[in-house]
Amino acid sequence: MRKLFLLLGLFVLAACGGAAATAVPNSPTPTATPIPATAVPTADTAPTNEAPTAVPAGITINLTDSFQSFDPRLLGTNLPAWLGSGRTGDAAFINRTVAAGVSLVRIPGGSWSNAYDWSACEMDNICPWDWGVLTPTDFLNFIKATGTEAIYIVNPNGTAQEAAALVAFYNGAVDDETVIGADLRGRDWGTVGQWAQLRADHGNPEPLGITYWEFGNEVYGGQAGTDCVSWGWEEVWTCDGREYVQGIGSGAERHEGYLEFREAMRAVDPTIKLGAVGVPVQSDWSNWGNEVIAEAGEALDFYVIHEYAFFEPPDSFEAALAQPQATWQLMMAEVQAGFDNYGNGRRPPIAVTEYNLFSVQDQDNDQWMTRAVNMLFMADTIGQMATYQFDIANQWDLANGLAGNGTDYGLLNADTWARYPQYYVFPLWAQFGSRLLPTSTTFAANSALSAYGGMVHDGRFTLLAINKTGDPITTDVLINGGPDSFSRGLADVAAAPALDSQSVTFNGVANPADDLSDAPPTDLGALGNPFSYTFAPYSVTLLRLEP
Repeated sequence: MRKLFLLLGLFVLAACGGAAATAVPNSPTPTATPIPATAVPTADTAPTNEAPTAVPAGITINLTDSFQSFDPRLLGTNLPAWLGSGRTGDAAFINRTVAAGVSLVRIPGGSWSNAYDWSACEMDNICPWDWGVLTPTDFLNFIKATGTEAIYIVNPNGTAQEAAALVAFYNGAVDDETVIGADLRGRDWGTVGQWAQLRADHGNPEPLGITYWEFGNEVYGGQAGTDCVSWGWEEVWTCDGREYVQGIGSGAERHEGYLEFREAMRAVDPTIKLGAVGVPVQSDWSNWGNEVIAEAGEALDFYVIHEYAFFEPPDSFEAALAQPQATWQLMMAEVQAGFDNYGNGRRPPIAVTEYNLFSVQDQDNDQWMTRAVNMLFMADTIGQMATYQFDIANQWDLANGLAGNGTDYGLLNADTWARYPQYYVFPLWAQFGSRLLPTSTTFAANSALSAYGGMVHDGRFTLLAINKTGDPITTDVLINGGPDSFSRGLADVAAAPALDSQSVTFNGVANPADDLSDAPPTDLGALGNPFSYTFAPYSVTLLRLEP
């Protein structure tokens, strides 16, 4: 991505320190009031495709068997190499990552991935930058410590055999004698077992087993090559979608494309999936997306998009909060049209492996990404991606480092581990459940209250609601087709006193413990169906309802 994080990066920025946290008044105590059960339909029979007739409600969740899955891979983030093992090995950093509930960690770091020499970094501790960036083993150790899954960006400036050896390092067995062989530049990459043994020698005898891989980062934005713009930012060899897939050149000067990399990598582990770089609007960037879709064909395992809401600040916080509701349905329709026209109607998984409020941190001079407005924006963005069936999403990023203007992409401050407001979106969505149920409200979703109803596999219902106003919103909630009552309700609330606040409370606590254990949910007791609830101003609320 074209985030000017790099420039000698984090460690210069880190010296600036974090923004001072200020205490925030406790958010209003959540309240829920039962509504007489006589107004609620009973549910003596199994759910059907046809929802029961609903009574009027401000928020209605329909229990039918026509539900969508809520994919936990939507709760991903990015971990950039420049953080260094001193950070990723820190217990507080690990514990706060675990408590966030993030699922899929993308490595080794955006634009840096197009220059990351993994083998030199791992074998000789000679990384592309010599001041202590993360090695492949460091990434492996962090993934294991946090219990997350990894998605790896392969360097397109390397060779197919180099990428195959990387798959062997993470996924191979030490007794696997499969030959990787010499690459077109004359380097012999040996066997799968040799790279697995290197992993074992560095402390990890068991494979990590990375399933998802990407072929390069934002290749369409290259600095030089076919179709590249004069202001490109990626160090790659083409900006032409056909060349990206098929490769260009011959002999030792050849640049291998997506198809060659995929074949070599899958020869080591046929279960992996390689994502191809795409774009939100398929005809943009010299028709990049349509060309990639057409050339890759059936070999395209998943399609990668990056989406940053703004380059420059919008006119108001309200415009930022309205953006998710206006974006994701149209984007999915655009991508599907590209596959209809150029991919024979295929529907591969769609992965949004970078997103945040601003594409370039230098434009965020008022530090919106560190404020409560980004918490509400992020919560609604995840909900919209789930609604329109995106499969993978990785927020940029877990920790980044302060920019010169004081803003930060991260969920966590890279020096103090302070949690920015957007952090709290993840532990809320992480408890949402595996099913996304049809949900309707009487409120304007782009400006007042957006709501997402769900269900946990054990039969509990959930409601995640985002109050974008400065006033409490009291309304009734109905689980249409659900039980007459609930034995217990729990409410988790992240709330702010104002949209420009850089501190929020989580369940009334301004600075919870690393594992959030001292900020338990509010117990609402037994509830009817429907029931009345008050959503705090400028808040993201998760209600969990036990039958």
